[in-house]
Amino acid sequence: MSVTIRDVAAAAGVSITTVSHVLSGQGRIAERTRERVLRAAEELGYRANVHAQQLVTRRSHTLAIQIANSVDASSTCALVPNSDYFLEVLNGAAEAAAQRSYALILIPPDAEPDSLDAFVVDGAILVDPRGDERFFSGPWDKRPLVTTGRPIRPRRDIPVTVDNDLTAAAELVIDHMIDQGYRQPAMITTDISRSYTWDMVAGYQNAAARHGFEPIVVEIDEPPTREGSAVALGRILDHRLSPDAVFTSSENLALGVLNEAQRRELKVPVDLGIASAVDSGSLQLTSPRITGMFVYPRQVGAAAATALIDLVEGRPTTAAIEIPVRLNVRDSTTRR
Repeated sequence: MSVTIRDVAAAAGVSITTVSHVLSGQGRIAERTRERVLRAAEELGYRANVHAQQLVTRRSHTLAIQIANSVDASSTCALVPNSDYFLEVLNGAAEAAAQRSYALILIPPDAEPDSLDAFVVDGAILVDPRGDERFFSGPWDKRPLVTTGRPIRPRRDIPVTVDNDLTAAAELVIDHMIDQGYRQPAMITTDISRSYTWDMVAGYQNAAARHGFEPIVVEIDEPPTREGSAVALGRILDHRLSPDAVFTSSENLALGVLNEAQRRELKVPVDLGIASAVDSGSLQLTSPRITGMFVYPRQVGAAAATALIDLVEGRPTTAAIEIPVRLNVRDSTTRR
């Protein structure tokens, strides 16, 4: 026999109306009461009628997520850049949404926000936006929106942003390089109009000022390619200051730099140190293995989806959610 809302009310010791308000996200319910109802529902194995909930709450229980970062232009159907980071963000967001009985749909980077009306989505997550995307204006100006990464010049207020302290993370990488005996680290990055590259360049420059070396930043186009990495490394190696280490803004750039360094018969880490601001499994498959900054992407995605659902349901949210980082030191920067 299926469990009903009446059974949940009896088990939690509350009224049917209270259970209805808790399960639909309506009304003002004390947190302890809400937790008691949800615990009773879970223990009894209660499953809500989603269609009935939609009629009551006027919500579809569907969220949209868009990877605003550029993808390989040669792949017209690509929705996600070739990066472990973005896949893990998606996995984390989908898992958190499912736990709250929400569906998550992935939309193309060039999709118009108006097209989402067909899905009646309750809110959207933008991953690494610049701030000039259509979601920041027009009909979406007032709808629930969460970003991972901080839009530098957004056209609207962002209720919630989920991010890492990438300025501090970049400083941590450079401090490690200096500690390993490198004296002139350089940096290769993509478009600095996105907050994650903007912040990492700022951190790199802060570290350069503290350690007393001249900052060298080479910016290349999105998406990063092996050819672009090779050209950028060439520019760095030809610099009058003869850099002895390279810090890259993504794992793909780091892989490209390692490939080009080995083609030039440079010994890593002796002749050149290499570190990536984003860690991934691919950095552990190279020889030598490449140092990377782990930014907990699955946790980023989960926090974004949870915050968006709280916005949709009118629950209290934190405007800025910071996810920790961890430097994974490997052979490519280990001189000592």
